Amino acid sequence: MKKDRIVYFAIPIFFLLMLIDAHLTRAFLTFSNGAYIWNVHLLLLSFMFGAQVFSKRYMIITSLVLGIIFDLYYIGVLGIYAIVLPLLVWAMYLLYDTLFENPFTMFFGMIILVTLQELATAGIQLLFHLTTINGAFFVARFLGPTLLINIGLFVLAYFPFKKLFAIE
Repeated sequence: MKKDRIVYFAIPIFFLLMLIDAHLTRAFLTFSNGAYIWNVHLLLLSFMFGAQVFSKRYMIITSLVLGIIFDLYYIGVLGIYAIVLPLLVWAMYLLYDTLFENPFTMFFGMIILVTLQELATAGIQLLFHLTTINGAFFVARFLGPTLLINIGLFVLAYFPFKKLFAIE
């Protein structure tokens, strides 16, 4: 797809992936009967592929808008994802030369970015006393399953996203 066209299609794709993230997260939570929290991050993965194609300004503004929408709709507290998503996109551009070198560095970069996202959102929630978190529960029943599901999704979505964000 040409770059001038993909700019217009990217935002609805990102928004759709945000909705799919929420529904898959809810489905996996229901599947495990609440014992494990599987947090899906297809939006973050698509941001990684979008960072290769789009300008930093476009991606940060897009992530800010989607973060605000995510906060307002799903969390009800404005600021958590509105801060974390643009910071993660900014980190993608800081690590651009290393992160997008090959599929393996993207894979490990995705693991690091998902971990940073979960730690940052938990840290903000702890900072403002929105929740209390048990460290053992966080690692064993939240971060572990989240990384596991996102590793599988990276393997499944790598080539479709690579094709979707390819520029002619």
